[in-house]
Amino acid sequence: GGSWLAAEAQTPSSLTVQVSTEPPGLDLTATPASATAAVVFYNVQECLVKIDRHGKIVPWLAERWRVTDQKNYTFFLKPGVRFHNGRELKAADVKFVIERAMNPETKHPYPQYYASIGDITVKDDYTITFALKSPNPNFLINLARQGSVIYPSEAVDTLKSAPIGTGPFKMGEWVRGDRIELVKNADYHVKGLPKLDRVTFRFIADPNAAMAALKAGDVDASLFGLGPEHVTDLKNDDRFTVIVGDTTNDVVMAMNNSLKPFTDVRVRRAVTHAVDRPEVLKGVMFGMGKLLGSNVDPLNPYYVDLSRAMPYDVPRAKRLLAEAGYPNGFETTLKVTPMYNYTVRAGEIIAGQLAKAGIQARLEQIEWTQWLSRVWRQSVYDMTIIGHAEAWDIGNYANPRYYFRYDNPKFQETFKQSEVAVSDTARRQLYVQMQKQLVEDAPVVFLFMHPRLAVAKKGVQGLWKDLPIPSADLSEVSWAPAK
Repeated sequence: GGSWLAAEAQTPSSLTVQVSTEPPGLDLTATPASATAAVVFYNVQECLVKIDRHGKIVPWLAERWRVTDQKNYTFFLKPGVRFHNGRELKAADVKFVIERAMNPETKHPYPQYYASIGDITVKDDYTITFALKSPNPNFLINLARQGSVIYPSEAVDTLKSAPIGTGPFKMGEWVRGDRIELVKNADYHVKGLPKLDRVTFRFIADPNAAMAALKAGDVDASLFGLGPEHVTDLKNDDRFTVIVGDTTNDVVMAMNNSLKPFTDVRVRRAVTHAVDRPEVLKGVMFGMGKLLGSNVDPLNPYYVDLSRAMPYDVPRAKRLLAEAGYPNGFETTLKVTPMYNYTVRAGEIIAGQLAKAGIQARLEQIEWTQWLSRVWRQSVYDMTIIGHAEAWDIGNYANPRYYFRYDNPKFQETFKQSEVAVSDTARRQLYVQMQKQLVEDAPVVFLFMHPRLAVAKKGVQGLWKDLPIPSADLSEVSWAPAK
């Protein structure tokens, strides 16, 4: 039996992972940042239902649900689930959380996800009913998103720095500028999980430093931030496993549709035709990832491949600019953020391409926090490049106040219909229509789907291959027993 004990002792029970971005805060009800979701979502806090690694909606804090008239959803909670503070999860908590998200004063980042909810009724401690004002086929998806995590009402004030939930891990220590540590929740409601005792998220923004940390053994895995060139190099290193998967992260170059010259659809189409997207994908991602033609990503069941609908065509771009009254092109500023290296790289390549059509784009690098406050919150920009990691987020284009400032009543109407269309066929048709309308109106230049590029030491098992939802779910991750 001695040798078995020795082997047991060598299987590590902790994991250190590198992520590129330190979260601006840990409150998923206050920030849309995917860096926050990576740490908290499905690790510390969970939802009534979950989107699993295959993109399927599965029962979670609710063990089952019932739908009547397509408008009344009754959820039956799993009994005995405890928050990290030891208190049992009750239906009243669910009501509190969703009503707080619906209250405009709380400034939830995604209030539109709850707009169809009418009444929320607690039937008993484990039963809760949502009566919708109108059918909403996305209702379950919306309840599985990062903004719908369930937390105890008494913990609202500390969500930003010490979130409490029901997840497989509890918040440990946050050492600003360096790392966040999560520790195993011994009372977790799923038997046998989590498999690790401790998880450390290390913030290493520079991809070369992340690569060095992996090779030195300082981190066990890189979840986000390695560039395609590093991944290509590590594929040939047998100490590591490389994961290249799909995500719902669509990288776009947004144009401020409320500012001249971008108020003119001919100018926006000209910009789109002036960008050689296959070249951008090659230069930025070494060809990994997929070209996009609209907001809908390949993991979405209603995806239509429109990536070739607006081909690279400089003469056409120049013609359109002349028609719009800019025969000599125009000057503009393109904001990128070094926090996400791919934005800088894409910006450099695109600025060079736009110049051929007479558009002089000056590249401006700004800090991520400044990007969130100026560009995302206030729409102070001409053009900018960023990835939108949320799944099923076409609704952003139906929101004229979103930072694109794209305002097309026809598109908004189609989106509204898609939110209540109950039959899958009708819904698919509306989604096809919306995708084609986005090509037509060119509110942004759709660049590419950012691939999942993750690398782990050999022996790390259970990481997700694709990311149908922006979570770094580590609940099933473990080390293979040492041989």
